[in-house]
Amino acid sequence: MAAPAPGEMIGIGHHGLAMRLTETGDESFVRHLFKTARAESLTVAELPPAAIDSLLEQQFRAQSAGYAAQFPDAVSLLIVRRDEPIGRLILHCAAQRWHIVDIVLLPAERGHGLGTEVIDALEASARQQGVGALTLSVLGGNPAAHRFYLRRGFAETGQAGAAHIAMKKDLA
Repeated sequence: MAAPAPGEMIGIGHHGLAMRLTETGDESFVRHLFKTARAESLTVAELPPAAIDSLLEQQFRAQSAGYAAQFPDAVSLLIVRRDEPIGRLILHCAAQRWHIVDIVLLPAERGHGLGTEVIDALEASARQQGVGALTLSVLGGNPAAHRFYLRRGFAETGQAGAAHIAMKKDLA
């Protein structure tokens, strides 16, 4: 996907969705998005709210630093609907393959076909630019995401570290 210019929106899908580059002022939303998406998994720990928030903040910083180190050229895009942010996509674009580093929607936005629209838009853009494949890795403990990618035509290609499953969708 050709990265949009700062402030430029790229329209996708039929639900008023668009993507734009993440800007400095978006950090609070991105942090909120991360914590909201991950908080569900920590509620079983029965920790005090302050401890959960501290743990999520540490995880957010570690993930951000890890992605920046592993994919320094990746593009960070905000997924918006009618100018309201609802998710984020980090995409590493190489000539032969585009790697979905991370994609996350607010929990309330899931299950309405929005993720499908984002993936379909990525696929269409990649095909238009002659890219041969989309790749990603999904957490083995996230069966819903794993099923979603299988339904979108991705196939398992092996393990990606101890906890993730590598997946690929050939576009040729």
